[in-house]
Amino acid sequence: MNSPWGARSLGARNMGRRDFLSAGLKTAAGAAVAGPLLAACGSSSSGTSSASSKGDDVLTIGLPIFPKNFAATQKLLTKFEKQSGITVNLFTTNTASNTWVAVFQEISTRLAGGEPMDSANIATEGMLLFEEQGLLEPLDPYIAGDQSFMNQFYSDVNPQVLAAFKQLDDLKGSTYFVPYAYNVMSIWYNPALFKAHNVPEPAPGWTWDDFEKACTAIAKAPSRYGYAISTPTPGPFIDIYPWVLTNNGPLMNAAQSQCVADNPAAIEAATFVRGLVTKGLANAPGGSYNQFAAMAAGNLGMFGGGVWPNDDIPLPQAQINKQFAIAPWPQKATQGTPVGLAGLPIFKSTKNKKALWEFIKFTLGEDFQQTNELAFSGGMPMRSSAAKVAAAAMPPGADYFVSELANSTMIVGVPNGSAVENEMSTVWEQILTGAVSPADGMKTMQTNCSQLMTQKV
Repeated sequence: MNSPWGARSLGARNMGRRDFLSAGLKTAAGAAVAGPLLAACGSSSSGTSSASSKGDDVLTIGLPIFPKNFAATQKLLTKFEKQSGITVNLFTTNTASNTWVAVFQEISTRLAGGEPMDSANIATEGMLLFEEQGLLEPLDPYIAGDQSFMNQFYSDVNPQVLAAFKQLDDLKGSTYFVPYAYNVMSIWYNPALFKAHNVPEPAPGWTWDDFEKACTAIAKAPSRYGYAISTPTPGPFIDIYPWVLTNNGPLMNAAQSQCVADNPAAIEAATFVRGLVTKGLANAPGGSYNQFAAMAAGNLGMFGGGVWPNDDIPLPQAQINKQFAIAPWPQKATQGTPVGLAGLPIFKSTKNKKALWEFIKFTLGEDFQQTNELAFSGGMPMRSSAAKVAAAAMPPGADYFVSELANSTMIVGVPNGSAVENEMSTVWEQILTGAVSPADGMKTMQTNCSQLMTQKV
């Protein structure tokens, strides 16, 4: 490809929120890391997965790092080491699939095998999984010991999101995660392409009909799409929840204990997105469509994403801000977006729990949170004050990442969450490729996911 976005070690793989990027990162030994990343890179990093906690202020922590943020991450962790006297070592993991499902399974397997690991970045989709496996140490005594600091942090977090998180992610009265980052879903678009095809730019309150009209105008030329669907497999957070939620439909019941995807609003959402594919307005899943390369070449109008594309696009920030803009997700019945959080637990197996709590506090502190969008998360800072600063440094419309929290629905871990997420992706792909009808597909999703949620893992 001629595009500067084409020369990537992951080729045409479409990156998403669930992905850990591997391109361009070097270990201390100088070898490129292949596959998705779990890495914490301190100044004393060994560059291998053999480093272990010895109970003497040495931590092994898994963190997602975007290649172009490697230097910023290293700087942050070096600062932590100097402040605390605690050493953070590099931990990497390689999986064949760049999904949260694969990452959760990999971490669980390594912990079960006794491999040293003190903590790892866990998204809300996997939090309950690790809680129910009995792998986590409650954070309540540590929070109580630093109550003044925690109260100050909580006071700077969106109260709606914080309440939803505490309601759905606490297990049996204990706290196992304090989130340090979040993501909501928005539409990234190319303003120049909209202008070239006389299409009004997206604005708050725009509708599914407005969205389809824009896609139709942009997709008139061969090999050009108005909108990109994630490949090779669509994901629940990126490709399913935004459409269902903006039609005021649920996928899970309020308690997140049962799948309820077989409802008119969800079926209508599936029908709409299937229509984008059949009309040639969006790519079909299952291939290797590269949304970033296509947009750079002027062959794509829009794709869905949270904050992470700002890190995934290997261009200087000034150029990203010039070439891209961000808008809320188009709505059918209401405004809506999923919201997912990220947090670091204390694994029971760690020998240095106090040091690990200090690192968790570091991710919640103002110094870390004020580093624009977070260097090793691909997410927005949980502190509202820091999130506003981060949005100001990103493309026009990035402030929607903050304001959309008012219309957000928390996406949390459900029982047997990895299998459930995989099933949702599989069925949605079947719908979009025409293997099943939207009605039959959503009925299957509800039946299979509800059954999976009754299984112990």
